[in-house]
Amino acid sequence: MMDMREKVKKLTEENMPEVVQWRRHLHRCPELSFEEFDTADFIAEKLTAMGYEVKRNVGGTGVTAALESGKPGPAIAFRADMDALPILEETGLPFESERAGIMHACGHDGHMAILLGTAQLAAQLKDAYCGTIKFIFQPGEEANGGAKCVIHDGALKNPPVEGIFGLHMIPELPAGTIGIKAGYLSATDDEFVIRVRGKGAHSSEPESGVNAIVIASHIITAMDSILSHNVNPFDVAVLSICQISGGDAINVIPDSVEMKGMLRCIEKADKERIRERMNQIAQHTALALGGDCEVEFIPGFPSVNNDPALTKITIEAAKAVLDSEDDIYIIERPHMGSEDFAYYQEEVPGVMFMLGCGQEETVTGTLHSANLNINEKSLSYGIRIFVMTALALCGGER
Repeated sequence: MMDMREKVKKLTEENMPEVVQWRRHLHRCPELSFEEFDTADFIAEKLTAMGYEVKRNVGGTGVTAALESGKPGPAIAFRADMDALPILEETGLPFESERAGIMHACGHDGHMAILLGTAQLAAQLKDAYCGTIKFIFQPGEEANGGAKCVIHDGALKNPPVEGIFGLHMIPELPAGTIGIKAGYLSATDDEFVIRVRGKGAHSSEPESGVNAIVIASHIITAMDSILSHNVNPFDVAVLSICQISGGDAINVIPDSVEMKGMLRCIEKADKERIRERMNQIAQHTALALGGDCEVEFIPGFPSVNNDPALTKITIEAAKAVLDSEDDIYIIERPHMGSEDFAYYQEEVPGVMFMLGCGQEETVTGTLHSANLNINEKSLSYGIRIFVMTALALCGGER
């Protein structure tokens, strides 16, 4: 394995100038969810040049390819997301986005470059593998639907995938490190809308109306008690009302108020319990104050839930790549962000890890910010960890 590890490192270093070019091209040409037409063309062109048979229009604009070793063995998959965000870039980079108001502000350009680099290196090492390795370039991660569309189009079948792997850039960790944990890594992210109805009236005659703003304020206050009284203190949950709108004139009591927010938690049972209490509080409070109310939930991603056995394999792969075992950060608590990689894990075991991309002397920015500027050295580490993981599962003669 030592010889293969050095070979992987050497080939990756030789391939890196091209990988960096790919990343910069993708960064210059971002596209929004399910509009990744040029991105898909670029990825398909590169995969075809590597010798892969490419499938297009998977789950919309998605692209997949597979390394078929011709030898019996497991089928595994690696996934990268393709879409950008509606953000005006402010990095000033020479390869800054050429599409005003659209930016790869979540690191997906890096994810795609890493997966292309992994596919390139896998093709160079094809004789070392058995089984099948699939490469999934997925649209629409930011739009809450891309992974489900790709799965629906059969990306995990023929042959059936037995394990899937993904990564996500994280600016808070320096390049050359990863963050990982078995079990829950991220939260669910359900949206909700609370619609309060009262009775409009002139402000000079409040007794003839029912002020929807007053009802809404009581609902907000009462909902503050939900997490403290209904969720185990050792569990993780966040309930946030982030928008409120109601009223059209300074002297008119409004007949309706709409509130919107997010419910994030880890355990499905907690989510159901919180939803139930939100409905009870909203409806009963409104009724007690002379109005009525309805709560609508828009389901988001499930929690990313890393398979323990595959997590161990990924950690061992990282040990073979990173400079020190201290560069592997075992995350203690789940992150309250969300990721649609979780949909794959509802179908097959899988692992997502966080890839450090922080820079030492340059502002890295944060995810979903206009100044995100990832450390391109991180691309090499992502490729090598993916390749070493594939070798651990599909390497050797069988």
